[in-house]
Amino acid sequence: MQVINLLIISIVTFITTVTLSFLMLYTLHGDYEKNANTLAILLAESTNAALVFNDKKVAQDVLDYLHEVGDVAHAAIYTGNGQLFASYTKHGNSYIAPLNYFPVQHHHGFQFDSMVLNIDQPIMSVASEQEPIGFLEMQMDLRPAYTQLAYQIGMLFIIGLLSFLLIAVILNRLQRKITQPLISLASAMHEMSRARGYTEVSGAGSKDEIGELSAVFKSMVKVITQHEDKLHAELTERRRIEDKLSRMANFDAVTNLPNRHSFNNQIERALLNYKYEHERFSLFFIDLDNFKFVNDTFGHQAGDWLLLTVSERLRSSLRTEDFIARLGGDEFVVLMGNHSDISQIDTVAQKIISTLRLPFLIEDREVFIGASIGITICPDNGETSELLQSQADSAMYQAKNMGKNNFQYYQAELLHAHEHRLKIEAQLRRALERNEIVPYYQPIVDISTRKIAGFETLVRWIKTDGTIINPDDFIPLAEELGLIIDIGNFVMESAAVQTLDWVNRYGTIFTAVNFSSRQFKLHHLADDVLSVLKRVALQHCYFEMEITESVLMDNTSNSMDTLQQLSNQGISISIDDFGTGYSSLSYLTSFPVSKIKIDRSFVSKLPDDKNALAVVTAIVGIAHSLNLKVVAEGIELQEQLECLAKLGCQYGQGYLFSRPVPANKAGEMLASQRNLTAQVTL
Repeated sequence: MQVINLLIISIVTFITTVTLSFLMLYTLHGDYEKNANTLAILLAESTNAALVFNDKKVAQDVLDYLHEVGDVAHAAIYTGNGQLFASYTKHGNSYIAPLNYFPVQHHHGFQFDSMVLNIDQPIMSVASEQEPIGFLEMQMDLRPAYTQLAYQIGMLFIIGLLSFLLIAVILNRLQRKITQPLISLASAMHEMSRARGYTEVSGAGSKDEIGELSAVFKSMVKVITQHEDKLHAELTERRRIEDKLSRMANFDAVTNLPNRHSFNNQIERALLNYKYEHERFSLFFIDLDNFKFVNDTFGHQAGDWLLLTVSERLRSSLRTEDFIARLGGDEFVVLMGNHSDISQIDTVAQKIISTLRLPFLIEDREVFIGASIGITICPDNGETSELLQSQADSAMYQAKNMGKNNFQYYQAELLHAHEHRLKIEAQLRRALERNEIVPYYQPIVDISTRKIAGFETLVRWIKTDGTIINPDDFIPLAEELGLIIDIGNFVMESAAVQTLDWVNRYGTIFTAVNFSSRQFKLHHLADDVLSVLKRVALQHCYFEMEITESVLMDNTSNSMDTLQQLSNQGISISIDDFGTGYSSLSYLTSFPVSKIKIDRSFVSKLPDDKNALAVVTAIVGIAHSLNLKVVAEGIELQEQLECLAKLGCQYGQGYLFSRPVPANKAGEMLASQRNLTAQVTL
C-alpha cells in the first residue's frame, strides 16, 4: 500500500509539475503572440500617415520608441513596392534590415523550434478603400523569456522532487495521518492546474510534516504567483507604451488637440454620416494672424504657450459636439455638424473671431493676433475630403486678402483665384533660376537741362515664352513668401554692375534701387549693400536707396541705424511716393534723407487742380528749406513738366521722358543724351 501510495504521489507530482510547465509555456506563447500582434498593428497605424506623406523622420521616431520594448530584436517599415522606409535594431543586435523585402519570405507567428517570433503586418491606407501602402516586419526575441521559463520550470521540478522525498520520508510513520491532507493537496494542485486558482490546503500552519509539505507547496505557489505578477506588470507596461504611441499618432503635443491624422479620420466619418444619414456639416480652416511676429519676437516657448491658449479659447467657442484639430503651425480646423441654417455657422465663426481678438498677455505685455477663417459646407460645395479642404483653404486666403480677422464662405471663383495663385507661386520660385527676373531702368531727368541724371531700377518678370507678368501680380506674393529677399539682392547687384559700366562709359550717373520693408527686417542689410558695392567696385555716390514711408514706420529704431550706417558711407537715401503714407516732417529731420519723390497721384492733377498744386508747392518748398532734392514721379504731359519747372522741382520721371526699358535701351539713351522734353517712348 505504501509503495502504491508513493507511486501515485510521484505520478501526481510529476504530472502536476509537467502540467504547470506546459501551462506556463502556453501562457507565454499566447501572451507574446497577442502582444506582438497588438504592437505591430499599433505601429502600422502610427506610421501610415508617414508613408503617405513620405515623412521618414516621423516613421523613424515611432520605431526608435521600440527601445522601451526590450523584447523587440528588430523592426522595419517597407513601402508597397518592398523598399526599406525606416528600420530599428535593438542595441547590441548586429542585424541589418534588407533594402528590399516581401512578407511572403517569412513565417508569420510562432515556431516552437525557433527562439524568435516573426510578425508581418500590412500598413493600410487611410483612404476608404483601405489599400495597403506598405508593411511592417518585426521580430521578437524569445530567448530571455525562454531562459526565465526554463528557470521557473527547473524550480518546479526541484520543488516536485523535494516534495516527493519529503513524502517518502514521512509516509512510513504518518501514512494514515497524512492520507487525507495529501488528497487535499493533490486536489488543490489539480484545481490550480485546471482553473489557475490557489486553494487553502488542509494541515497548513501545523508543525508536523504536513505543515512542511504545505509550506513547500506555498513556496511553489509563490514562485508561480511572482511569475504571473511579473507577466502582468509587463503587460501593463506594454499597454502604457501602446497608449503613448497611440496618443503620439493621433494628438498634437503642444495643444493636446487631435492632429491632422485624427482630422482625416474624422472628416471621413462625417462624409459617411452624410452619405447614410444625410447629416450636413461645415468645415472651418482657421489661420492665425500675426502669429509669426509673436513667435519671432518672444521665442518659440512663448509661441507654444500662445498656441495652447488659442486652442483653449477655440474649445470654449465651440459646441460640445464640434470637432477641432491642429493641422500644424498656426493652422486649426473645425468640423461643425448638426446645424440647420447658416446663421448657426455665422454665430460660431463670429464667436471665434471675437475671442481671438482679445489680447494675450506675454511677458507682461498685451499681444494681439486675430484669425482668418475660411468656411465650406457639405454637400452644398462638395462631397469629398480633398475638395472641401481645398475650398476652405481658398476661402481662408480670401479672408486674409480682405484685411484678415474675418471669415469668408467658399465661392466658386475663389478656387480659380487660389489655383492661379498657386501656379504663380510655383513659377515665381523658379523664375530667378531661369533668369526670368529682369531689371528695367526708367530715366530720372534733370528738369533744367533735360539730361538724364540717373535711373530708377525696376523689375519685370518675363517668362521664357515671352509673357510679361505684371509686378502688381507677383511683388506682393514675393513679399509674402520671402522671395523678395532673393529678388532684391539680385536686382541690387545687377543694378550696381550696370551702373559701373555706365559710369565708366558716360560719366557721372546714379542708379536708385527700391528696398522693401521685408529687406529692412534683416539686421545685416547695411552690410549686404556695402558688400555688394565693394565686390562690384562701384563708388557709393553712384548708388541710391529708395524706400517708402512705411519702412520707417515698421521699425523706427532699426531703420534709423541701417539708414544712418549707409548714409555715413556716402549712399543717398530717397523717400518714394512721398505724401501718400505716414508723411511727417519729423522723418525728414530725424532720418538721413537726401531726396524725396513726389507721388504721381499729385503730379497727374497738375497744373489745374489747386489742391494738388498747393501740396506740390509745399513739398518743394519744404525740401528746399531742408536742402533736399525733389523728384516728381509720373510726368506725362508737357504742361505738368512746365509747372514743376516753375515750382523749382529739380528732377522729373515719367512716360513723358521714357517708360522703363531694358539696360541696352537705357545705354542707348545715355549714348545719345537725347532731348526728352516731349518725346514719349512706347
